[in-house]
Amino acid sequence: MNLASSLLQQLANPDLTHDERVQIRCHLAKEMEEAGNYEAARSVLESLWQRVGERPEIEGLNKLTAAELLLRAGSLSGWIGSSRQIEGSQEIAKDLISQSIGLYQELQDVEKECEAQITLAICYWREGAFDEARIVLNNVITRLDDACGLQKGRALINLAMVERGANRHIDALRILVDSSPLIESVDKHSFRGSFHTQLASVLNELGTTQGRSDYIDRSLVEYAAASFHYGEAGNVRYKARVENNLGFLFLTNGRLSEAHEHLDRARRLFASLKDKGSVAQVDETRARAFLEEGKNAEAEKVVRVTVRVLEEGGEQAHLAEALTTWGVALARLGKPDEARRMLERAGEVAYQAGDIAGAGVAALTLLEELSEQLEREEKLGIYERADQLLSQSQHPGILSRLRLAARKALQASKPASTPQADKRRWPNFVYASDEMAELLKRAHRIATTLHPLLISGEPGTGKELLARLVHEWSGRAGEFVAVNCGALTDSACETELFGNRWEGFSERASDNPGLVRQAAGGTLLLDEIAELSPSAQAKLLRVIEHGEIHTLGEPVPEYVDVRIIASTNHDLKKRVEKGSFREDLFYRLQAFHVEIPPLRERPEDIEALAKHFITEALKQDSKRIVFTPEAIQAMRRLPMEGNARELQMLIERTLLAASDGAVITPEAVETAGLRRSKRASFANPWEGFSLKEEVRQLESRFIELALKEAKGHVSKAARLLGFKHHESLSSLIETKHRNLLEARVPATPRRRSIIRRNKIEGAERAKRP
Repeated sequence: MNLASSLLQQLANPDLTHDERVQIRCHLAKEMEEAGNYEAARSVLESLWQRVGERPEIEGLNKLTAAELLLRAGSLSGWIGSSRQIEGSQEIAKDLISQSIGLYQELQDVEKECEAQITLAICYWREGAFDEARIVLNNVITRLDDACGLQKGRALINLAMVERGANRHIDALRILVDSSPLIESVDKHSFRGSFHTQLASVLNELGTTQGRSDYIDRSLVEYAAASFHYGEAGNVRYKARVENNLGFLFLTNGRLSEAHEHLDRARRLFASLKDKGSVAQVDETRARAFLEEGKNAEAEKVVRVTVRVLEEGGEQAHLAEALTTWGVALARLGKPDEARRMLERAGEVAYQAGDIAGAGVAALTLLEELSEQLEREEKLGIYERADQLLSQSQHPGILSRLRLAARKALQASKPASTPQADKRRWPNFVYASDEMAELLKRAHRIATTLHPLLISGEPGTGKELLARLVHEWSGRAGEFVAVNCGALTDSACETELFGNRWEGFSERASDNPGLVRQAAGGTLLLDEIAELSPSAQAKLLRVIEHGEIHTLGEPVPEYVDVRIIASTNHDLKKRVEKGSFREDLFYRLQAFHVEIPPLRERPEDIEALAKHFITEALKQDSKRIVFTPEAIQAMRRLPMEGNARELQMLIERTLLAASDGAVITPEAVETAGLRRSKRASFANPWEGFSLKEEVRQLESRFIELALKEAKGHVSKAARLLGFKHHESLSSLIETKHRNLLEARVPATPRRRSIIRRNKIEGAERAKRP
């Protein structure tokens, strides 16, 4: 007798209390949910909860039972909402799950609370909010020990899934490999099936992009294992997902007929389950296969329907992928204007959802597909945006595409003229303040030397643009090569920077010259230098001091003439004090240091930049949109925490959202500037407004600042914020601002005074008979 039958028999017992019956129904619904039978799970709870959007009946239940019912209703709301593409379903699911978390916290049931947190993270993942999902899952992993194998394993598997979504495939592989002993200790088929699916997907991505046939072979083995476990668990839905993943694997490896076979199977299975969301995802993969076959019209037809389906739900990351595929199809059908609108929309949808990598892929695709229709300055601007958005990507294929796009953009921008004219090929700094004028003069003087340069400043202040200008002013004939150190893992860092050469390999493709050698005769920008691994820091110091690199596989060092520019938004001196950054390297870089002040400290530059961005944006748009002088003046008062990048995105969003003939007023500017969600535009500052969310984000920012001022001490931060008791602030962080948990320092147990303890103990003895 299986567990489901046993639970049904238990429900027939007339002596059960109402709470006991509800608990059994929740247990049965959970079993059906894990088997992928979401509608059957919902029907089990029908007397307590009928449909997505309704609140379950928890009146009269004890806290434990109520929490379980809320969790089950929330989890099913997420799955059914995804399957049917029900608008707002993920928000509904998150609300119910959050309520269950609150009850489990009151009951101090850590394992059940963590189970609910994992379910909440999956909702964030569906929406493309990878940062939020990552924070929640890392918190769960920290709190659970290996004795809670099932829940900790779920958290690890889902964290790997999140990292895959964010194009951090190397991190995902590390998580899965490290967690495999824990996974094997849990005897649950659906659980093991999820592990093998994630591992297979990561191996396929890395194998395809790195040319590792052994990874591809291993991926097929892992998919077979996943299919076996899902079959044993009776989970048809997840078997269908394996078929879809296999279709994608064969697509990316050029085996298109096999890809179509697996996609056909996946579509039939999902259609039998009436899962139109998953059918749409299969169709998006099918459209990619058609594009590979040159069947652009068929691809456009399929993906157009896919987009319409995905627009009904709240899974913005999947919608952004489909919009990107649609843009490619339109571009290849010779419809550049429509293609550009679609790719720009894909980037906007992904960015607003928090899928930064997805937004970067959309920008990169725009550059690849519409290069011939873009002006020189447009290419550079789009490349810089893609580079910034993909700065955290670990996907080798995407990084390779990005490097190729960089080379094309650089080649397109090289006029056959004198070095003096060459200085104008990059967009100049836009500024109006005396402060920036002096900074640029100093940078120009430094450019004529051969010394390394350190550029610091907040994100979005223009560090890379200044580095490019320094390269141009230097007159060096070689390339300007930029690399984001934060995107390099310790294992890949030295190879990417300094190259490798393996005599044992017969294929020349195994040799990698490295970025330092690529920049020979030119300039190498090391963005986010603070993230460079210790071993790479030592090698970089040797490059600066002696001009030497020692390539892996080479017997002797080699001289390279390269100018090093480093940039960071961190305080490197503090990194030195913590021991994470070499002191000798710091002082070599610090000798020539330029710090770009944040935009909010130079309001006259806000106005100048706003006029520049408006002028440039209107050149690309046929709309007649007017920014009143008062509106531009109002921009000077915006906080601009994202600096020039934030201002540019606000203006670009405004042009996308505004209707022809719109007039932007200072009131609209102030409203959009006050919003913390950053999803507004000046054209429609109230779009998607939620006072509750705006207040929550503002509250979060004040708490973050207070904790920073208090160096993580909650008691001191509570006093700064006006709380009478620090417990109130701790509770607020635990319930509403869990992303700030790591900003706290661990609480120190208070020691009771010996005198006070003696008095209390004496008083207690006096009371005894």
